[in-house]
Parts: sequence; structure tokens; C-alpha cells
Amino acid sequence: MAQSSDELLDRTPDAADRERRRHDAPATAGTHAASRLAIVVDGLVERFRIPTERPPGLKERLYRFRRARYAEFEALSGVSLQVRHGESLGVIGHNGSGKSTLLKCLAGILPADQGTVEVNGRIATLLELGAGFHPDLTGRENVYQNGAMLGLRRREIDAAFDSIADFAGVRDFLDIPVRNYSSGMYVRLGFAIAVHVDPEILLVDEVLAVGDAEFQERSLARMRAFSQRGKTVVLVSHDLGSIAELCERTIVMDHGRLVFDGPTAAAIEFYDELVHGVRPPPPPEPVEEEVPTRTGDRQARVADVKLLLDGQPVPTGPLAPPLPSGIAVQLVVAIVAEESIREAGSLSVGIDIRRPDMQLYVYETRTGWRGTYLAPPKPGAVATLTFTLELAVLAGEYLVDLLVANAATGAIHDRWQGAHEFRVTSPEHEFGVARLDPRIGIWNPDGWWPPGIHAPPLERGGPREHPLREDTPSPGYEPDLARLRPEDLAGPDSQPPA
Repeated sequence: MAQSSDELLDRTPDAADRERRRHDAPATAGTHAASRLAIVVDGLVERFRIPTERPPGLKERLYRFRRARYAEFEALSGVSLQVRHGESLGVIGHNGSGKSTLLKCLAGILPADQGTVEVNGRIATLLELGAGFHPDLTGRENVYQNGAMLGLRRREIDAAFDSIADFAGVRDFLDIPVRNYSSGMYVRLGFAIAVHVDPEILLVDEVLAVGDAEFQERSLARMRAFSQRGKTVVLVSHDLGSIAELCERTIVMDHGRLVFDGPTAAAIEFYDELVHGVRPPPPPEPVEEEVPTRTGDRQARVADVKLLLDGQPVPTGPLAPPLPSGIAVQLVVAIVAEESIREAGSLSVGIDIRRPDMQLYVYETRTGWRGTYLAPPKPGAVATLTFTLELAVLAGEYLVDLLVANAATGAIHDRWQGAHEFRVTSPEHEFGVARLDPRIGIWNPDGWWPPGIHAPPLERGGPREHPLREDTPSPGYEPDLARLRPEDLAGPDSQPPA
């Protein structure tokens, strides 16, 4: 039967004190420069056993003395790493590269099969959804139980309880079992507890991805505040924007090995090359029937297609450099025709631009839709069409489909799917399809900011006055942007607090 949080707290005060003393005790002089380093990993190897066949049942074990056969899988292979106190370290890599296993070793959840892991300082972890929660206990009881496991005394949890509930946004659900929580509520409550332990080292895995945008922003802000206060943060994430925003240093994991350790911008570039260019692509899956990429009667057809940037062809292929978002390019299409359509009327040429990961076209147009028609060229001649496009799209891979059809009847002469491809890169912290290029203006002179942390300037959301800021604007600061005043707000729910 599950113990209540009160029983756990009452029965384990000595254990909590021992845990506190173990984390807070000064390092001995003989360790790996422990007084200067928060984390020291030396030659870490972590192995798992994977069954190669169905495990035998109890009868087979007893009568045939048969045991299951296993293959050894090395999840981490000789990883060595040092992290300084106050450093924010990002960990990126493809699925199965060993990122989460590394964090579990740092947290002490998995013992090292070979090598050493040394962590100096109190640790708070958020590694798995609902880790440390008992599904039959309420949110309130789990706060106290989880806090006790992290080494907090009851009075410390009492003092932080309201702040934990507000940060997690689950105050109305604290007295129901957490098995009824959504995944986002699980993560918010777990993260709120972890950050209110006031750890010296915070280990965070990808679980923050299930939170909404507002919670992710608050979580990143809290981790930034940790870094500014000299705390150590290790963040595993596939969100490269969050990694770039929070971490100055990032490591890249690949098949259990640490393959890059350096500045975050260089690490992200290395990871992008690793994913798109360095490793050979997997062999194509066999298909019963080849899907044609070109259809139509071919009486008029696309003879060639090129993408030009400043008059020069843009390279294609996985190693080709991406195009910057917003740049203007020219798509040049060469059309040839047979004499059989000489009397059939004009042609309409269309382009469709799509992303392989989406069902909807990013953009499509036809010359006929725009009041432009093409007379069929004579046999042996070539008609050239140039589409000048502004690539107001965000980062991703794009394919160009081409169409040549009869403008009057719609009869298809040539439909070429995937006629050309290109890649686009865009500024950090932009996701989606279209580049809307927002320009953000903020008027918030009476905002609050923690007094111990440097505040941004007023035009970036900071307060009018702050004790640590020297560029305090005058009280008459008036930015040239639209804003709503309290008297402009409509409805009782829109009124600001008194």
C-alpha cells in the first residue's frame, strides 16, 4: 500500500539530512579538481543486455535448465566530459544516441559499467515524465513526497508550496490523484518542484517538449536565472532554438560516443552536417511497384529546370548549402513541344512548391491563373520561363513540382513531381512555414523584475526602473507604437489587478 507523503516525511528526517550533508559536503583534495568542476565524467561506459530470443518460461528454466540468450549493447562508449560550476551545457543528438542514458548516469540512476562519474553539488533532475510521482497520491502529496526525496525538510516544502503550485499552474487540481493529470500537468509539476529545491546542478531531459509555449518560456527563463546565479544546467533537447538560447556550450552524441564538444553555434552546425550529409542515408525500403514521377502525354514537356541565385545555378543534393530565408531566386523552366499540338492552343505552365513533411502545398501558381499564356514552341525550339520568387519561407527542405497543360482544355502534357529541390535556413527561434518577419514593440513601464537579476531595457519588456540597470529611461519615455491602456480593455476578465 502506498505511503502518504506525511508518513514519508515523518519517517525519513535523518535520511533527508544525510542526503543534504552528502551533497553539501566539501570535496576532498584528492578528487578531479572537484572544487572547480561541477561534473567530471571519465571514460564512461554503459552497457545493456538485449534478449536475442523469447525469454524461456518457468517450466523451461526448471526442467531444461534453459536460460535466455542476450546480446550486449553499449549505450555509452568511453564518454569523458567536464562541466564547470555555473555553466549551461546543451546535449543534442539523434534518437538513441545516448543523451538520456548520459543524464541518468549523471543523476546516479544508472551505475557506470566502466569509468567514473563525479558530481559535486546538490542535484535536481527532470528526466522522465512523472518520474518520482506516485499515481495514487494527489498532487499535494506528491509535492511533499518528491521534495522529501530531493532532500528538503517539511518546513522548506511548506515555505515553497504556494510558489510551486503557482509556477506549475495546477492549483485547482492539487487534491486529485496525479494519475488523472495530463502529460503537460505532470511535467509542469515535476519541473516546479525541481527548480524550487534550489539545486546547484539541474539536469533536464526532453520532457519539457510536452509543455505549452507559455510554460516552456517560463521554464527557459527560470533556467536562465539559474545560470545567472552561478548554477549548473545540463539540458537535453531536440529543440535547437532552446539550446542556442540557453547554452553557450553544447556536446553532440552519436551512437553512444561524444563526437563534438564546443560552442553551441558550431555544435548545431556539426549536428546538421551529421544528420544531412556525413552519415550515409539508410538503404531505401523495397517497393513492389515504382511510383512514376512524371505523367502526361508528353506532347509538350519540361526539358530542363534550374534554380538561379544572382544568375548562378544553385547546387543541389544533401551537401548543398541552404538558401537564406527571404532571398530572391529565379526558377528557370525550359519547355519543348511536338508538332502535334500546333493547333491545340496555348499552354499553361505551373509550379507547385511543397515540403515533404506536409500534405499542403506551400505555394502554387499557373501562368494561366495570372493571365499569361505560352504559345507552343516549334519543334526543335525551346521556350524559357523565369519565375522570380522571394523565398519568404522558414527552414526546411522544399520540392518543386512542374506542370505543362493545355490552357483551354486542361489536358496534361507533362506533370513532373520533384523536378527540383532546395533547402532553406532561417534565423533562430522561427518555426513553421511562412516567414512573417514580425517586429516586436513592448510598452510595459510598470513591469516587475527580480531585483537581483539584470533587467532588459524598457523597449524589450523590462521595467521603467531597476536597481542594477544604469540606462534607466526618463519617466516620459514614449515609444512610437500602438498600445492599450487599462481603460481601453473591455470586459470584466480583461481588467488588470488593482
